[in-house]
Amino acid sequence: MACSSTPLRNGFTLVEMLVALFVFGLISAAGVTLLRSTADSQIQLRDKLGERATLSRLSNLIEADLAQAVPRPTRIEGGSTRTAFETGDGKLFTFSRIGAAPDIASDQSSLARITFRLDGSKLVRSASTHPDGARGGSDAVLIDGLRQATVRLREPDGGWREDWTAVDAEQMPRALELVLTTHDGKNYRMLYLVGAASAPVKDKAEEGVDG
Repeated sequence: MACSSTPLRNGFTLVEMLVALFVFGLISAAGVTLLRSTADSQIQLRDKLGERATLSRLSNLIEADLAQAVPRPTRIEGGSTRTAFETGDGKLFTFSRIGAAPDIASDQSSLARITFRLDGSKLVRSASTHPDGARGGSDAVLIDGLRQATVRLREPDGGWREDWTAVDAEQMPRALELVLTTHDGKNYRMLYLVGAASAPVKDKAEEGVDG
């Protein structure tokens, strides 16, 4: 009498192979997504750190310039006088500053004329060691990618204004507010005192009368 036996199965069926490949594909896709997310996060972090470093250097430079601002009018070609601090004429703000390296070839004192302006999308700083002459200053691009730059100035009585037309040629604002707007819509607001002898900025409501 012949005995029937069940044939042995070797390997996987087609359905099992397809399921295994599908699972492997899901794991691979998840791994690629995780790696891409990690790489994108590192790039964004690097960009943010670079942006912060640039803004920090910019802020430190402006703070150092304005801290050494002096109420010193300057003369231009033709003999006319420019006020110690001015705005407009295509510039964000311009002022006289001490502490600049003098021109060795002349008897020029340690004084410079500093100008900040927006040139397209670039914030540019110009420095001239000949504030009383017609010679222009050297330009340096401080930051790029800006859409707008606005300035507000604090008056001695505590009010704010966007332009500076001083009655006294030696009068300077007490403080300066600079707002930079990037192309992606980010705003960076910076506040500075003007001049080493500037008093702390107060709101009018904080100023009391003794007696």
